[in-house]
Amino acid sequence: MERWRVQNNERGLTLVEILASLVILGIVFVGFMTVFPQMTNFNEKTGSKLETMNLARLELEEYKKPKFISDFTESGDYVDENNHWVKVKEASNGSGKIKYIVDKEPVLTSDGISGQVNLHKFSLEIIENSKIISETFGYVEVNY
Repeated sequence: MERWRVQNNERGLTLVEILASLVILGIVFVGFMTVFPQMTNFNEKTGSKLETMNLARLELEEYKKPKFISDFTESGDYVDENNHWVKVKEASNGSGKIKYIVDKEPVLTSDGISGQVNLHKFSLEIIENSKIISETFGYVEVNY
């Protein structure tokens, strides 16, 4: 007879069981909802970083176009600082300052061979609120 009672128990869920399941679902839902603002903040920072990286890349390409003189301090824009030529200017998009750094000593020398150029390491930093946001480097030709 006891077996018959177990098979016929189709009363459904009690109010306590429904409320408990709703509380558990609510806790899980709130846990997931805290992730969304963090993802939005992360995406915003990533977008800002990509913008500054693209600005740095474009500035580097513009910098490489013309041929340069052997002494950057002659142009008046550069300052001789710790074995580097340094120039700081405002960014074209208004997002801070751009710092150009050219090593005085070439990385690759021509070793006196005519027609060869010396390659100097060139670094570019984008600075906003006294903090380096993006940084890139390349090599520029300096004819002596």
